[in-house]
Amino acid sequence: MAMSFDEKYEDAIKRLKEIGKPDYPRCQLDYYADFVELLALFSGKDGVSYGDVQDQFFGEPDEKTDAGKKDKDESFLKEIFSRIDERISLYAKSYPFEKKDNALLLKEDISENEKYYVLLLIASQLSIFESFNSDLTTDFETLSYESLKSYLPNNAVVKQFGENTEYKGNAVTKIRTLAKDIGFSLNNYAISQIAINNNQERGLDVIGWLPFEDKCQNKVIILGQCACGKKYEYKQIETRRFASYFDFYTTEPQHSLFVPYSLINIRENKFYGDEIKALVFERKRIVTLLQGNNIYNSLLSKSLVERCINS
Repeated sequence: MAMSFDEKYEDAIKRLKEIGKPDYPRCQLDYYADFVELLALFSGKDGVSYGDVQDQFFGEPDEKTDAGKKDKDESFLKEIFSRIDERISLYAKSYPFEKKDNALLLKEDISENEKYYVLLLIASQLSIFESFNSDLTTDFETLSYESLKSYLPNNAVVKQFGENTEYKGNAVTKIRTLAKDIGFSLNNYAISQIAINNNQERGLDVIGWLPFEDKCQNKVIILGQCACGKKYEYKQIETRRFASYFDFYTTEPQHSLFVPYSLINIRENKFYGDEIKALVFERKRIVTLLQGNNIYNSLLSKSLVERCINS
């Protein structure tokens, strides 16, 4: 029997409560910052303080606790909250949390743009919101599509090629139709290697191109892959595999990765980590590109976001 919305929500809360301290490597400070934000999301008007997180992660220190370990734990927590301070500055009015009396808490009035942030935060925690995974990944593909549309000029053509695609038939038929729409030739050998019963070729989720009035195959094209899982860097190779189905003329496509994580290092004007070799649309960029976009009420995850905000 399918779970009701309330049952799914209670399952997510149970999973969150079962986590004392996440088992991410300590270098993944953004993952820890996300987890603290998630605690703040469900902590009501009191929010979550530095001491709350310290107690949850490490328990009450005692006289027997090694001084070196205490210093390392203290430094680690300071780095997490420093990363949150960076987000307060980076996201500004798009950040749904605020600092009060050394506690992080959800703002009383949340704008639509801030709700997109909450949705992306939830989408980055699929292991907790496992019962909502289908809705969250579908919505993330929609938000990625809308972000790419907003990023590209008005004459661009942007299509979804994942779960929400307008293309019909098996994978080969979809790829052939897409190639015809773009005006590209196909690598027939690569196409012949796709199984006839393959209905969803998962190497591509969103695609955009800038057409010219002529029919020359030389044009700008962006191949995008959406990835909500923690090991998103491994997904960036999928668009490169998908690109083998086309014969690109004189110029290679731009490969792009859409992730719900916050990656921008405001001190270095780079990303935290260096595993991605693609054009990246991460949390800050997506939230910014969605400003003024009125699709929130049509999202499958709207009820979940509203429940989390009002819990």
